[in-house]
Amino acid sequence: MGTFAFYYREDGPFVASSFHQQLVEACADLCALAMERELTRQRIRQLAYYDALTGLPNRSLLETQVGQLLDTARRAGQRVAILYVDLDRFKHINDSLGRATGDALLREVATRMRELVHQGGVAGRLPGDEFILALPLRASEEVNVLIERWQAQLTRPLQLPGTRVDLSISMGVAMYPQDGTAIGSLLHRAGMALHQAKSGGTGRIGFFGVELSRTAEERLALEKALRATLQARGLELHYQPQIELASGRLHGLEALARWRHPVLGLIPPARFIPLAEECGLMATLSRWALDQACRQLAQWRREGLAIPSVAVNLSASSFHNLQLPAIVAQTLACHGLQPSDLVVELTESILIDSDGTPLLTIERLHAQGVRLSLDDFGTGYSCLSYLRHLPITELKLDRSFVADLGHSAKARALSAAILGIGTSLGLAVVAEGVETAAQKDILQAQGCQVAQGFWFAEPMSPQALSEWLAGRGMDPANRGTPELA
Repeated sequence: MGTFAFYYREDGPFVASSFHQQLVEACADLCALAMERELTRQRIRQLAYYDALTGLPNRSLLETQVGQLLDTARRAGQRVAILYVDLDRFKHINDSLGRATGDALLREVATRMRELVHQGGVAGRLPGDEFILALPLRASEEVNVLIERWQAQLTRPLQLPGTRVDLSISMGVAMYPQDGTAIGSLLHRAGMALHQAKSGGTGRIGFFGVELSRTAEERLALEKALRATLQARGLELHYQPQIELASGRLHGLEALARWRHPVLGLIPPARFIPLAEECGLMATLSRWALDQACRQLAQWRREGLAIPSVAVNLSASSFHNLQLPAIVAQTLACHGLQPSDLVVELTESILIDSDGTPLLTIERLHAQGVRLSLDDFGTGYSCLSYLRHLPITELKLDRSFVADLGHSAKARALSAAILGIGTSLGLAVVAEGVETAAQKDILQAQGCQVAQGFWFAEPMSPQALSEWLAGRGMDPANRGTPELA
């Protein structure tokens, strides 16, 4: 660890004595202890303030360093760009090439970031594949040009051991002082800008702005209101009839969630369903809808209304739960219903999931006797090979095809093709969004069996639906299946 030496004021032979030996031993031990403590202190500091993999500052030290950079910029009247950087498709790289390759990629990215900030900036790593860059800008420097240059520097192809990786990154940008002066708010706003950028695809750059802040605040308030509403069971289910085109008889009902907030008013599903997906509430919402729809169907049956079945949309996350078949069976039994009384609607996105859990869940639901419907067919991945093996009973023709039937030959050709696929596989096809007589006639001529939409009836509350059915010749005294005039 070191060398211990005696120095004398005068020349002369060194004579070792017991005193000198004891002094050496005592001082050597003390010096070694002090050096070990210093090494330990440095190691503790490294662990406390630096990322173990890349050696970059972690969040704790990063915030301190950026704060110091902002103080310097304030005194010098400079602007500072705060970049929240995320590696696109990093999980895919990690899964396909291995964790060792993923770690090597992160270290290389960290090296490139050090090169970017070696003249006065700050770089740090957050958990996962996220990084922060903070760099002061000269008075004449354009932030757009600078950030594009940084992005080009960071996304140069990487030659890793055994493979070459084409890197893509997304960035969120917040500017000091125009977007804030506190490090916490700047990092938060850069993160918001990153989220906005990634929502539009990979390799994008998002800039924070007042409108983005307002949107984020509204979203947070709406999320809080949605959580409270779900907890209080404040949502409603409305039901839209599905009609057999050949006979005009009722085929079934689709349950659709509706949210009427006491202050915000009627909030459309197009707004709160994606929000529920984003904030992890969709599984709760789906389970509530399942129970509520079964409860209502049982109530109608007790009142003498011969409703054939009810269809419920379940989220993709619901099919990742292997307990879903048990939950469905328990819900049906609780309300005295049979598996054939329920149609579970699923989306095409489930079909390309690399995890086998959704397909296993679907198989188990089918084995119980629950019918399965593939919703919005033709708008997503349309992986036709899956249709040979999936135990579904019907396809739903998306409203986007139906809307153009009257004036688009391509739309008519596509709807005919989808109907042909359904027929050849022995599946019923339900057309959504039928709003005109012309659309109904075209679909019927093409061989469509079932349709739903405003031409027949809009989604209705349970009471309104009961009145609608009674108006078409169905009430407790008349248990026949209703027909449309």
